[in-house]
Amino acid sequence: MKTKGLQLVSVFLTLCLLFPGCKEPEPITRCVIDRVEVLATDPDYFEDTVDEGLPDVYVELRVADTQSVLFTSGTAQDAELPVDLDFVAVNIEVDDFNTDFEFTVFDEDVATTQDFIALGLPFKPQDHVVEERQETDITDGATTIRVHLIWY
Repeated sequence: MKTKGLQLVSVFLTLCLLFPGCKEPEPITRCVIDRVEVLATDPDYFEDTVDEGLPDVYVELRVADTQSVLFTSGTAQDAELPVDLDFVAVNIEVDDFNTDFEFTVFDEDVATTQDFIALGLPFKPQDHVVEERQETDITDGATTIRVHLIWY
């Protein structure tokens, strides 16, 4: 009788090893920012002296403490919202999950200096890792961006 019980346990353990549903999930070690959508902006963010039409929107990702720029997206010319900006899979490793990052949204001007549409939109990967959110909206009340995430 004991041998049958041991055989059943042995078969069960073998099946668990063969089927991934029985294995412990791999720990999350990387947060990838795939893209950022600018959903809404304050239409009165800045009064240009020259009418340049719709904003030429781009977004930067910065480390909040040092303000060092980690990534700058391409520019969407004459952007009608929402605008989708590729972040070319920016990787944040697990060691930096508790780091405070910020997104800054700009209007790239020709006649004037670059206008800040939104400054310091906060992002911390650790706040989203438990649910493994695939997207999160960040707003300052006037400007809203949606950050698309991939977890590994």
